[in-house]
Amino acid sequence: MVGGVIAVILMLIQSASQWWLGLIALAIGIAILLLNKSITLIADGNLRQIRIAKKSLLGASDNSYSFNDIKDVMIEEDRDYDRNSDGDRKEKITYVLIFNFNNGYQEAINLTPGSSSNVSVGGLNMSRFSQNNTVMKIGQRMAEVIGVPFNHKRRGDMNIAHVVSSVGEVIKQVKQEAKQGNQNPPQA
Repeated sequence: MVGGVIAVILMLIQSASQWWLGLIALAIGIAILLLNKSITLIADGNLRQIRIAKKSLLGASDNSYSFNDIKDVMIEEDRDYDRNSDGDRKEKITYVLIFNFNNGYQEAINLTPGSSSNVSVGGLNMSRFSQNNTVMKIGQRMAEVIGVPFNHKRRGDMNIAHVVSSVGEVIKQVKQEAKQGNQNPPQA
């Protein structure tokens, strides 16, 4: 943002025709500043509630939820692969902490390295830990403090129950078709 202001001033002083490039840099800086969010999550075992506070320049929210309202805690992991300018494959991993509530509501918090999330579980500040094993520990510890199950889901993973159910349906249809085929044998 500061670079954009300086670029506009220098371009105007030099009567350069590309002064609008500085305005673009300024607009990008302002957008980043306005859209940046800070999230604080505190699980308090004494009060038996979690508190989720979200703050940005555009507004703030502060919500508290009773442990009794939470059905389970889940970490959703998404792995994406990009190619850099050299053609090398680079892995990008994102982690989202999800609270599933009994009424179907979900609250999601981005725990990806570089996100502005501050997590405190039972008085232990866990925000500076953001590697895979530690992210899993945050979810496990959160579920343990709340007293609910913990799940780890990788995006793209297939739910085995859905697979078995789908295979069962296909087998049932094949059996029905075979039974109908036996009842009506082809005429010669």
